[in-house]
Amino acid sequence: MTNAPTRVSTPELRMTLSDNAPLEAAGAAVRACAQGNGFEAERATRLQVVIEELLREARRREESGVSGDIEMEITFDGNNLQVTITDHRLPLTPAQSRHLPSRRLLALGFVDRLHVGFAGLLGNIATCQLKLPSGGPDDHLHEAMLEPDVPDALDAEAEQIDVRLMHPDDAIGLVQCVFRCYGYSYPNPSMYQAKAIRKQLESGAMLSVVAVTPSGDIVGHVACTFEFAGDPVPEGGKMIVDPRFRGHHLAERLSLARAAMAADHGIPGVWAEAVTNHPASQRLAIQRGAAEVGLLIGVGPQGMRMNGLPNHEATRPSFIAVFTPIGDLGSPRLSIPDHIADHVQSLVKRLGVTRTFDHAVVPPTRARSQFRTTASALAGGIEIRVHELGLDIAERMAETLDEYLAMAPSYVHLHLPAIDPSAAWAVIELEHIGFAWCAWIPAYLTSGDSLRLQRVTDNPVVVDQIVCAREEGKSVRDFVISEWTRIRHGHMTK
Repeated sequence: MTNAPTRVSTPELRMTLSDNAPLEAAGAAVRACAQGNGFEAERATRLQVVIEELLREARRREESGVSGDIEMEITFDGNNLQVTITDHRLPLTPAQSRHLPSRRLLALGFVDRLHVGFAGLLGNIATCQLKLPSGGPDDHLHEAMLEPDVPDALDAEAEQIDVRLMHPDDAIGLVQCVFRCYGYSYPNPSMYQAKAIRKQLESGAMLSVVAVTPSGDIVGHVACTFEFAGDPVPEGGKMIVDPRFRGHHLAERLSLARAAMAADHGIPGVWAEAVTNHPASQRLAIQRGAAEVGLLIGVGPQGMRMNGLPNHEATRPSFIAVFTPIGDLGSPRLSIPDHIADHVQSLVKRLGVTRTFDHAVVPPTRARSQFRTTASALAGGIEIRVHELGLDIAERMAETLDEYLAMAPSYVHLHLPAIDPSAAWAVIELEHIGFAWCAWIPAYLTSGDSLRLQRVTDNPVVVDQIVCAREEGKSVRDFVISEWTRIRHGHMTK
């Protein structure tokens, strides 16, 4: 399988702090970088608080005879602002890392991601991240809801449109296109910031296709967006079509060009989230080769509204996960427990890919699990990607939930490496602490397929009014809801 394009972010700022340097100066620099890249003043200030605490924690550590200076680096890829702090003082133990005061700030939602630990010869490294907010999934609903308020383009005009790869110089034109389509209502704020768009393109965080008129106006756009560097499979979305050019098959041309672009970059497939209060976005995705692979319960923000469509403002909406195969998805052997095997096999058959299954419940040989946690106070959720399964997986996940208790997350998503021979064992172990089956996403992790579990809290959700575009989607919906109900009921009665 060919790897996804390499993403590179050039540091915006590097700083070396001696023992006498004022920490407030470093914090102010971080805050200025955050605001300069489009983050609101309040979030920038919260990031500043976290960075100053991390610097204080580094200074409190015992010096080890090497340089006591602290290094700080800031990067921004158009989606994520990351601050990395490095020191070469006494190495942190895992227990010390888990009980640092900065962890409390993470749980309170001051930042979206924080990891502090010892990295061998590299020293103690703290990585802190803020993500530009998004108001909802980047699915195809936006295109379907556009209502033209200007005269339609003529066929002759539409035939002259050039559909091509997007360049950083097109960023301002894309912002104008977004405004013509939505005013200021588009749910992804980064799409109104030319600098953020250019950063995403230059770093490889976003691969885009645009539709351009002979005069140079951007009248259409669609993208593949990678959440983290090294992700094999991007999220598909940001489909935008100028209202004047609806009905001229521009969306189909953009989608075909995106598929060709993805194939050229060795991208094996694209996943997306489709709303469930109406079937239009699901149908559009299915028509372009996608299939339903899961249901994400209660992941949308409470009060999310869509004009002219049924809404449940007092609850968090759910989304159908869809996947579009593009390139080689390999033929790995997956570890799947018996009670979800038939369901996953039906998904594999629907996508037309090759997978073999091992249903043995085998504990891992490792003692400790390795995973990465990302929290978003704005989205109200936590995502955990497990890189290596250990015997402590349930215990470590329970500790992680406790760490984020102050944030009161509405949902937690957990990705297990399906090729790990102990994945089936881990699914069963994690059911005991409230995790239920959610989705299968091919090639989502750097190791391969993801078995996605979800833990939905007591926030109100509506599952009896989830609309699916076809019977295959209904079967996915019904299975996921039945598993969620089974696990939730068993967890609540303990």
